[in-house]
Amino acid sequence: MRTFGSAILGLVAVLLATAALCSAWLADSVVSEDGFVALGQPLGTDAAFQQDLSEEIGSQVAQSIQLPDAVASFVEPLITSAVQGVQSLPGYPEAWDETLRRSQAQTFDGDGGVTLDLAPVVGLVAQELGSGTGIDIPAPEQSLIELGGADQRDDIQLAVNAANAWPYLAVGSGVAALLSLLAARRRGSALAWMGTGALLAGGALWFAAGSLPSLAERPAYSSALAETFAAGFASEASGSLQAWTIPFMLGAAVLLVLGLLLGAVGGRRRR
Repeated sequence: MRTFGSAILGLVAVLLATAALCSAWLADSVVSEDGFVALGQPLGTDAAFQQDLSEEIGSQVAQSIQLPDAVASFVEPLITSAVQGVQSLPGYPEAWDETLRRSQAQTFDGDGGVTLDLAPVVGLVAQELGSGTGIDIPAPEQSLIELGGADQRDDIQLAVNAANAWPYLAVGSGVAALLSLLAARRRGSALAWMGTGALLAGGALWFAAGSLPSLAERPAYSSALAETFAAGFASEASGSLQAWTIPFMLGAAVLLVLGLLLGAVGGRRRR
């Protein structure tokens, strides 16, 4: 009975540890502002995303300008040139980071779904175009692109709640592991069992993280930009979560080896 109880407690410890890992990753890499910005930064230089971003910025800037047709025909090529060269502008990295910060705030502090706020990048292009033409082009306060509808609100809140739960999950895992060892007849075997379980759970999580890009695929997005951003962000999140599973599996392997060593030493003493 003690062996069975120890095994159950060990299983609970492994499951809670795996949940704590996922929860801590959410808190650090997605829900937090710095983590969200870090995941989204590579998209600022992604060719496919930049193409869609340029088209969206061009549309936003063109809507901000009210010009006669004769002047508009002169300005339109300048808009195209400024938009296509947005990555080379001196303030672009800062503007893209600010775009991600605003997008994180809109997504997690707003009342809608996942939202991009492109105002900093649109404002950068408007400033560049204005300095080149002498035309006063107002920068928008917001330039929102919805990746999904308000029906995502519950999922976003669930992610926030899960992210906030990681300390409790980690403590619960530690308590369950300790009780498992105390209840075990052979503590080396119990430790090896938990190490094996955690190693398997980490491997399963690594493969599951690889499927995040496919989960980002939807029948329809509000725009090509939204679709490209979702795919790129999911790909970055996949690699980030997989990186987090590596030290988890290494720790599990250490537990497995320690358990086997303790079991071997205990077996010699009994003989």
